Amino acid sequence: MTISKNQLKSVFYLSAASVALLAGGSAFAQEEVAPVTTTDEALSGMVDIVVTARRRAENLQDVPIAVTALGGAALEKGGITSVLDIAKVTPNVTMTQFNVGEPQTYVRGVGSQTDSAASESSVTVSVDDVPIGRGGAPSVAFLDVSRIEVLRGPQGTLYGRNASAGTISFYANRPEDSFSGYVEGSYGSFDTYGAKAIINTPVAEGFALRAAGQYSHSDGYAKNIATGERLQGGERYAGRLQLQAETGAWVFLISGDYSKDDLTGDSRYVVGSSESSPGLLAVANAIQAPYAGDVWKSSGFPGTFQKRRNYGIVGRIEYDAGWSTITSVSAYRNNEYSLRADYSGLRDAFPLRVDDRIQESSHQVTQELRLNSPSTSKIQWVAGLFYYKDDVDRVEQFVVTANAPIPAVLGGDNTGSQAAQTTSYAAFAQATLPFAEIFELTLGGRLTHDKKEVFQTLVHNGPAGSGVGFPFFPGSPYAVPAKASFTKPTWRVTLAAEPAPGKHIYLSYDRGYKSGTFTSQAQNAVQAGFLVKPEKLDSFDLGFKTQWLDNSLRLNADAFYLKYQDLQVFEFGQTLNFVLANADATVKGVEVQAVIAPTRNFNSGFNFSYQDAKFTSNPFFSGATLPYDGNRLSRAPKIKWSTFVELSQPVGSGTATVRANYDFQDAFYYNPANDAASLQKSYGVLGAFAAWESSNGLKLSLTGTNLLNEKYSVHHISFQGLGLRIFSPPRAVTFAVSKSF
Repeated sequence: MTISKNQLKSVFYLSAASVALLAGGSAFAQEEVAPVTTTDEALSGMVDIVVTARRRAENLQDVPIAVTALGGAALEKGGITSVLDIAKVTPNVTMTQFNVGEPQTYVRGVGSQTDSAASESSVTVSVDDVPIGRGGAPSVAFLDVSRIEVLRGPQGTLYGRNASAGTISFYANRPEDSFSGYVEGSYGSFDTYGAKAIINTPVAEGFALRAAGQYSHSDGYAKNIATGERLQGGERYAGRLQLQAETGAWVFLISGDYSKDDLTGDSRYVVGSSESSPGLLAVANAIQAPYAGDVWKSSGFPGTFQKRRNYGIVGRIEYDAGWSTITSVSAYRNNEYSLRADYSGLRDAFPLRVDDRIQESSHQVTQELRLNSPSTSKIQWVAGLFYYKDDVDRVEQFVVTANAPIPAVLGGDNTGSQAAQTTSYAAFAQATLPFAEIFELTLGGRLTHDKKEVFQTLVHNGPAGSGVGFPFFPGSPYAVPAKASFTKPTWRVTLAAEPAPGKHIYLSYDRGYKSGTFTSQAQNAVQAGFLVKPEKLDSFDLGFKTQWLDNSLRLNADAFYLKYQDLQVFEFGQTLNFVLANADATVKGVEVQAVIAPTRNFNSGFNFSYQDAKFTSNPFFSGATLPYDGNRLSRAPKIKWSTFVELSQPVGSGTATVRANYDFQDAFYYNPANDAASLQKSYGVLGAFAAWESSNGLKLSLTGTNLLNEKYSVHHISFQGLGLRIFSPPRAVTFAVSKSF
């Protein structure tokens, strides 16, 4: 299944034709709109934060949605360089990562970790209004970033496909009509070094070009003591080129990006077991004895790796027709990744070794056509059409090696392949109507039609090549086609009020939806063809956003209740099979965000969140149920909080800034079984930032992460009773020199 060049051309031609048709030959002068940015410094009291959470530029405090906005300066000061770091400063967001191509993002207790070619995450990711179907946020998303918006709760009305738990949106800086640039070099712990460059220049009247690129290298923070290899390191490349043209009421933007991650393998450490495998745990502990307690060491087989390459092109057209602003966003993206992983992280002497090998490629085309009301309109509205198509080809092989005392005959391998195609169409509209001076009512709806086709195969062999299965995968070979389609509405109803200037309250009800799918790596043909039902969510929020003390204190809070029907639940089976089941669940909680900035030189912030996320039924899959009713949802810590303090002061010919931040996360389970081996205990992470910037743009900075050397995991697998984990980086320090011009 592939997307042809003709299909890609058709999308771009449709984009231009649609805008031209709606424009109808009008020639109104384009209204000057201020750039949408997130301001990170407090000048004299609180500075407004501008976001586009409702597909129009608004003050964050005016938006009746639970949203966290992070600007470029906040990302730098907080040491936020990856999607895993975003969760540290965002209430009720948890992020883990199986590998560079399979991030696992959870918002308010719900996310996805299935790697089925026909499945998507419940938390969507977009870059410059383009949804990323596979592989999570590419490395280029963090390059020359203007802001990141994290929206919690269902966002399907405006953000579309599968945003039932929330959405994360990245926005890059766009070309400007003046010359500017930025260069940076950095060096840090584990022989980590990098370079970054950004250049913006006008090329003709109304034309501007912006180019950005970066490179980073790390030897890796973990070590394989059996081979001497460094792990959890590698090289990353990323680049983006944008050309923007403005003429009259028209704005044209074409953007191309490329990123490549060439990384070493993961380092796994055995942390414990259930009572089912005391013998395996004893052997694991004996092998780990030379480095007992050092979770950043392992002794697995050599040659593990993880690689990802993705690129894309985006064509954006904006036209101010007077009665509306018409926006077309056309995009093509390609994503490829491969992996070889050692599941146990233990050398050949371990009785049971699992080698996981993955090859995946995907191609997607998206088209959105959107109309927005003028900013001066009393009734603010947005409406549009959306098209999405992707093709995914995935092959995953498990190779099981059995060593003494386990007989070699119990080993074997199985290879599963999936070819999946997803096509989606949607129409949406939302309007906000003010009334009675202090109130506004928002009504929105979306109708989505999804179609999925998948072809799955499974081949497996024991050492004798029998092809009939083996103890760690007791299934049968198959070649199974399957398809399904879904047509579902989603909606939003929000009542908001501003009883006093700077004081906002809101009550909202949202319906969320995530399309149905098929599991991968099933044990037999029946399971491979079993349809996992669509996810349905009813979400209720009650919140307020307020400013106090002459705008020097900002205090926001949101209480929520979520009721899931047919929540899609993933479990890694103990015989190397994947289970994707449906269950009901409820999540209730509260989120609080506060920032105080009494002077232009000092500001501090605090985030707190609580959630109670539980199953209310046993997950059901292909005629079987899993006994999880009452269990906590995966990756759903009850309590999270974070705080920071920042101080800046003129020093010499520049300004010095110091900042400290601390992030705490409560205990949680990695899997729905809530087994003891999958429990991640609570932990806290301390970070710090110090910088001096001269008046001519020269900047020296020092960033410290995990300064207390906390040992916490970023991924976990429970297999045959063992807990197998990848741990987060230890204490690290990075020094950087940069120059803006």
